[in-house]
Amino acid sequence: MPQPAAIGTIISKCLAARGMAAKVREAGMTGRWAELVGSEIAAHAKAVKIETGRLFVSVDEPAWRQELMYQKPAILAKLNAEAGGNEPVVTDIMFIGP
Repeated sequence: MPQPAAIGTIISKCLAARGMAAKVREAGMTGRWAELVGSEIAAHAKAVKIETGRLFVSVDEPAWRQELMYQKPAILAKLNAEAGGNEPVVTDIMFIGP
């Protein structure tokens, strides 16, 4: 008798079949922003939304926006590595704010 599939596997297959897997991965990026970038960055920058692969991040100070621009390639790499999958979830980051 075959073993039943794990619920996570079933959900993943259903989401993929309906073309929703990427949206779920996107939602995880904004929800886990602080965990993924660390507390120091998260204290000054908040993930707001993802639209067509662009992550919008609200920054509280111009100096932090400048600093995050320098760190953007590393942040993109980390976010996409954590998201998994074959295609990147985040293709660009837009830092918005003062």
